[in-house]
Amino acid sequence: MQKRFFYLKGHPFVFLSATGSRGMGATEEATMAFNRLKQELEKLGGSIEDVVRTTVFTRNQECRPEVAEVRKRIFPQATRPASSSIIVHDFLPKDSLVEIDATAILSRGGKCRKKGIEFDPPRPYLKALEVENLVFVSGEGGKGKNIETQTAAAYERIGGTLAELGSSWEKVLLLSCYVKKLEWFDAVHKFFQEKTGNRSLFIDMARADEYAQPDMLIEVEATACK
Repeated sequence: MQKRFFYLKGHPFVFLSATGSRGMGATEEATMAFNRLKQELEKLGGSIEDVVRTTVFTRNQECRPEVAEVRKRIFPQATRPASSSIIVHDFLPKDSLVEIDATAILSRGGKCRKKGIEFDPPRPYLKALEVENLVFVSGEGGKGKNIETQTAAAYERIGGTLAELGSSWEKVLLLSCYVKKLEWFDAVHKFFQEKTGNRSLFIDMARADEYAQPDMLIEVEATACK
């Protein structure tokens, strides 16, 4: 399991990445991966309720409904994190179907102030989650005929969500952009740099093959302060 510790606005976090055993079905792999995350968080003195964001990677569209059902069981209504679902065909190892990345605040048994906002209509995960003085926005994609219009649409939707929780693009700390084509990375990076005043904003870029909707070209996660 990958594990990395970091701080955001003075709060300690851990990033974990887990898979199930190879050669299993999507439900079994997702269950095992989530259980591994749960066990690791408990070793760190926390619980699965401390997860503030998940990014679920699957090999194909057929895996997504099965993994979504497992996620619903793992996270009761009151503890749902922000989330994204990305499809990557070229998984490593080759016979894996599911990988789950999770970011959790290191509460060490303490209680953190949380506030979630729902999609309309509600989904199994939150539109965004406020934890202490930080905001975690679920992955947003855009609609449109090309990468430029979809990136702009994602920007507008994320901006609206940030405003609902008393934040703004000026307070965004980092972005994760999952883009369908490698040659679009520079254009996406330039767009967000210009929209945020060319300040030092950490932008993580990764390629994706598919998303929840077949016409999507990009999905963007945002983390901000208040």
